[in-house]
Amino acid sequence: MRCIFFFPIVVLASLVQPVLAQEPPPILGISHVAVKATDVEKSVAFYRDFLGYAETGRLNYKEDGSLMLVFMKVSDAQWIEIFDGRRLAKDDRLYQVCFRVADAEAMRAYLGKRGFRVPAQVSRGQIQNFGFTVRDPQNYIIEFQQYTPEGWTVRDQGKFLPDTRISDHIGHAGIAVGDLTAARHFYEDILGLKESWRGSKDGKAISWLHVKLPTSRDFVEFMLETNVEPHFCLEVPDIEKAKAKLEATAYFLHYAKPMEVKIGKNHKRQLNLHDPEGIRVELMEPDTFDGQSVPPSTAPLPPTKLN
Repeated sequence: MRCIFFFPIVVLASLVQPVLAQEPPPILGISHVAVKATDVEKSVAFYRDFLGYAETGRLNYKEDGSLMLVFMKVSDAQWIEIFDGRRLAKDDRLYQVCFRVADAEAMRAYLGKRGFRVPAQVSRGQIQNFGFTVRDPQNYIIEFQQYTPEGWTVRDQGKFLPDTRISDHIGHAGIAVGDLTAARHFYEDILGLKESWRGSKDGKAISWLHVKLPTSRDFVEFMLETNVEPHFCLEVPDIEKAKAKLEATAYFLHYAKPMEVKIGKNHKRQLNLHDPEGIRVELMEPDTFDGQSVPPSTAPLPPTKLN
């Protein structure tokens, strides 16, 4: 009798397991964005003296002790990394987007089973968090990081959070997308992000497509036109107050670019800044200026491959 009962249980397990394996491990939000700089100290001054962020530490290359990157803290869960770009490939200056995950090893195994090139195991980085990187279809470096009790992120909770900060939240990262089908497969089918909005500059074709993280308000913005600027967005509750705060800094006297508040197609007020390397830093209010939701554009999608 035991064989009769045992056999169906084995079959059921074999059927259920592949279904469970299709679910991606939880992504908790955007952890950080990384930018490249040919003059790190100039970029540090922009993020510190203009945007008001505190430097929390620096990492050096182990082989020769030269500077690798500088950390600028946005909140207890998010930060900006400024890499010395002189030792890196000359591709987009938005160097990396990192997602915070609950279990880095589970994500590594999940992506490996789906054919992505992943390391043999997750590594504990110099800041003592677990993580690894992959390349997305556009060749952006996408990092997955799990915060640990002994890591710098947890160690510095409540520290390095001055009132000078222009924002306490990175709302999204904008990436240039040349192959929309491949991008949607990676971010939606594989990682589990869901389309939340699409917009058009002229009503003739979709210009932006937003894919939202499953358990966070954070999202990735696909920019579907050629010659666009990859960027990241800092949310501010009041754009005019944010502008006034910037204008009150000593750094503003040396900031040569115009600062104009605009209303986007999504009806959100925004202000574009550029760091010394020309990387666009978008300040944006989280809600529409008139309190009305803006429906997604009905314009057609552009060609699958834009370049």
